[in-house]
Amino acid sequence: MSKAFISAVLQDSLDCTGVAATKAADDLVGAIVAELKQESGFTLPSFGTFTVHKTRPARRSIPALASR
Repeated sequence: MSKAFISAVLQDSLDCTGVAATKAADDLVGAIVAELKQESGFTLPSFGTFTVHKTRPARRSIPALASR
């Protein structure tokens, strides 16, 4: 799902301009991101729950440099 998709759905549902729908989609996504950062979770009823977990950074090696 993208902001463009959300914007298109809002535009069709609310019968508003593309600019207004895009602004509303940006505000909606911004609010969800802020809530995820602040509360480490977000629930949309009848849709799902989103959570944030801290993970360890991946340890990657470059095989060509590993033999040095």
